[in-house]
Amino acid sequence: MLIKKLAVPFINDKLLQQVEHCYIATAAISEAGFDFIRSRIPTKTKMEIVTGLDEPSSPEVLRRIWRNYQGRITLNIYTRNFFHANVYIFDLPFRKAVAFVGSGNFTLEGIKDSEELFYKITDPKEIENLKSWFVGYYEFAQPLSEALIEEYEWLYPTLKQRDILSRQEKKEFLSLTTAGFSWDQIKFKNQYFKKEDYLTLSSSKARFTTPEIHAERLSVQNKLFQLHELIKEHVHALKLHEHYDQNQIVSSLDLADHTDHELRSMWLTYGRSQADLKKINATLAEAMHLQIALRQKEVCICLVPGAPRSGKADREYFKYKMTDGDYRKQFFTLLATLGAGYSIEIAGEKKAIETFQNEEVLWEFIKADQWRYYTFTISKSFSPAATEISSENIALTITNELDKLVLLYRHMKEDVGGSR
Repeated sequence: MLIKKLAVPFINDKLLQQVEHCYIATAAISEAGFDFIRSRIPTKTKMEIVTGLDEPSSPEVLRRIWRNYQGRITLNIYTRNFFHANVYIFDLPFRKAVAFVGSGNFTLEGIKDSEELFYKITDPKEIENLKSWFVGYYEFAQPLSEALIEEYEWLYPTLKQRDILSRQEKKEFLSLTTAGFSWDQIKFKNQYFKKEDYLTLSSSKARFTTPEIHAERLSVQNKLFQLHELIKEHVHALKLHEHYDQNQIVSSLDLADHTDHELRSMWLTYGRSQADLKKINATLAEAMHLQIALRQKEVCICLVPGAPRSGKADREYFKYKMTDGDYRKQFFTLLATLGAGYSIEIAGEKKAIETFQNEEVLWEFIKADQWRYYTFTISKSFSPAATEISSENIALTITNELDKLVLLYRHMKEDVGGSR
């Protein structure tokens, strides 16, 4: 029997509540996927799991299993080859068993949200064959240990960021080629940014530094600096600061300063004064800041609590404050008042703000943020054709959006000597 969503038999058939022993081979594990199954099976049920580390698995869930489930859950790491099998075998009462073989990882996406496919097996001989296959990998895998987890924590950010970037690049590619998008349908005559400005940031040019491409980037850099001149008085009235070095008000053209040495976007950044940045031992780009970014197919106005391995002071402060119910309500209200078009992105997952029904749902989403690993942004994007970013309107559009975002910025960042 074919199963599209593994969650369906798990929930509708109340399968997990009957499980006496389970064997799971999977390419990746997430906390949400682990909790989905573990919270539904009896507490005495034992689990045997084998996974590879070729796809990102949450270090947090590995540590939880190691610390909290000794004797009930054993997890081994297969390292001899790339491991991408996904098999779920469940022993049931009265010597019955059921298995599912398919594409979904041991994650919430693999079980419930993504487009996956599984085949359900109930034949006893086939299940015994699957168990023999499982044992072959499980016994030749490395037992989970504290040392292994600690080493993997150093590797995980690289794996996760590579996965996020790959998905973002695919989404960008599809939006340019299969979503009905056409540069020729856009009238750029009255737009502040022209077609050539966006194309300067195209994937085909991102890795190169020819004199011609450098000249194009200089042109875009100058246009962003001119935009700064248009809005700087308003920015200063909001008590926001640009980079103290006039030459660094616009982002760098050096590929070494960009992710994977690819220049795919350029931006203006506003935040704390140089004196306040010194108090938290951070640069303007590392601390929480507001940003106006030009990308391959959009202009984005963003609140950026931090990129990977940055924003530690602000992000830890914000996460701590979010444990307070009143603070969560205030943040949810401020986020909701941003209006249509805004989204929040954490750990590579992006959601429109109106999809959060209340502050508790929002808090569950925010818990995934970890400053060591992920970018955290709250943003609104405008397409190249949007009248809001015409030459006549762009400065007013940006200042209006900054007026709203600055309230969140002040609410979220750590207070350093009254710098809010």
